Amino acid sequence: MAFAGIDIGTSGCKLLVYDLEGHVIFRSSRKYREEGRDGFRELNPEVVLENVKIILSEAGKNCPENIEALAVASLGESVVCLDENNNILANSMLTGDCRGITEIQELIQHFGAQHIFEITGLPPNELYGLPKYMWLNQNTDVIKKAKAILYYEDFIGYILTGKRMVSYSSAARSMAFDIRKKEWSEELLGAAGISLQQMSVPVAPSTVIGTVLPEIAERLGLNHELKVIAGGHDQTCAALGSGLISSENGEIGMGTCEFMFTMLPEIKMTPYMIQNNFTCIPYVLNNTYLSSIEVTTCGILKNWARDTIFQGISMECQKQGKDFWGEMEDKAKNIHTDILLLPQFGSAGNPDLSMDAKGTITGLTIHTKPEEIYRAILEGMAFQMYLAYERMNVIGTKMKKIAATGGGSVSDLTLQIRADVFGMEVYSLESEEAGTLGCMLMSAVATGAYKSLKAGIKKTVRIKKCFKPDSEMHRYYNEKFKKYKELYELMHRFR
Repeated sequence: MAFAGIDIGTSGCKLLVYDLEGHVIFRSSRKYREEGRDGFRELNPEVVLENVKIILSEAGKNCPENIEALAVASLGESVVCLDENNNILANSMLTGDCRGITEIQELIQHFGAQHIFEITGLPPNELYGLPKYMWLNQNTDVIKKAKAILYYEDFIGYILTGKRMVSYSSAARSMAFDIRKKEWSEELLGAAGISLQQMSVPVAPSTVIGTVLPEIAERLGLNHELKVIAGGHDQTCAALGSGLISSENGEIGMGTCEFMFTMLPEIKMTPYMIQNNFTCIPYVLNNTYLSSIEVTTCGILKNWARDTIFQGISMECQKQGKDFWGEMEDKAKNIHTDILLLPQFGSAGNPDLSMDAKGTITGLTIHTKPEEIYRAILEGMAFQMYLAYERMNVIGTKMKKIAATGGGSVSDLTLQIRADVFGMEVYSLESEEAGTLGCMLMSAVATGAYKSLKAGIKKTVRIKKCFKPDSEMHRYYNEKFKKYKELYELMHRFR
């Protein structure tokens, strides 16, 4: 038996097919680029759909086994608006898009921050969906023309099955979903001119949406009995695929952005959480909730550095057939540097979410080496995450070790720095694609191949490498972190 997960991200999509032991038996992926400028960050749904169809077609033609079921993990809050004829009406706004800054203030003024938080589990911020949908409604006719407003998870599900259902975890990114009642909030949707009929039906993860449409199965070469299962927000799916089932474990997804989940001891929404932008969102396990920390510029910041300040080194590596990242990691591995970097290059995550923040690099001299700046980038990401985690401890988190997933987790240097900064074990997994593995787990449970998610995790989630904190480096980073916090507070005065 074979089960698949599709992961739809900001910069590409991928499909992985697994057997019931969690081994990959087929994979396919495609890259695409975001669009926009001057603070607008967009994704073209036509391009995404075209590439998803390509990877599904490749699986249909080349996968050694028929796929029994699949689920989709997708980027959060971005929506696809369809008209009566299923034509796409506009590009999707991405995390980090500057639109919604004015609208979130309107929402707070009208409803009150605590009221919004009590309903949605999200501290009001322009990062999330609702203020962006308000902007769309106030500045275009897209919302008015839309028959359906879908997240990428239910967009693909709709194309495959003709049915509109969305998981709780994707819906929760909208800032218009009642996490206690597990239904859309009419009063919040109404603020953006959206009706319930335009939204997909919210369902629990592992719900069977339907069977693939015959014409789609024929066109893409898929199993005509293929079941499509409710998946979820990509970061939530990755948490499941990392084996997150205990409050003592945490999970960090390292991609374009960086996301860390910890399990909350109970559903909780306090003013302190609003002040620090800590969420309370439904998890895939029944009656469990997560809180999250986000750093919005991680992989994208590393790519920026490669293409600008390290451009010469990158070009030389290309000429010599060397891996740029491996080259920089080797050089930066055993050095100390006085450089401090704040990673808020255009947007910021917790504890002060902002889509118009500015970062900085300090401590440079004429003797500074490129590898020192590179290491400072990795340290800055770790410090920012730890700064937010330090504040999160106040609400009762009990994390003692961290699973690292996503593209950034292949870097040993990155994970060792995390272990040394946090003072706890950080481990990578055999499966580098935790999001698709999480989808596979939900698909297998939905069709009865596993008795439970916990049973599936026990069979499929395996540790690849464990990074233990070095006591000397932990003390060193404690002192450097104090300076980082001073710089962070100082820079916020000049925003």
